[in-house]
Amino acid sequence: MTDANMELPAGSWTHSFEEDEAGVEVYRPTATFAFPPSRKGRQVLQFSTQDDGAPAVTSLLPGPDDRPRAAPPATLRALGQGRYAWGEGRELEIVEATPGLLKLVRRQGGGAPNL
Repeated sequence: MTDANMELPAGSWTHSFEEDEAGVEVYRPTATFAFPPSRKGRQVLQFSTQDDGAPAVTSLLPGPDDRPRAAPPATLRALGQGRYAWGEGRELEIVEATPGLLKLVRRQGGGAPNL
């Protein structure tokens, strides 16, 4: 894995759960990937930079009427080796990041994957 694969992606990424593998979540660019129809709904992660320059992620989940509902943005703190702390005791690890693919593992308290 190269250093470029360790950096946070930018923009909006949608969960392509059909491609998930052994605790690794797969995301694709929201605007350019042709997702198959899904009755389940899809989570969206929006990566951004806050006014103070800190990286942040906003999670959008389908609401009761299927429209996405955004959680408050969570500030990300770099831990090294593609890992970021976010929220209360949660960790995000970037496994692979290319312009068309994002693979990540989310953990609670730095332990086992939390999907």
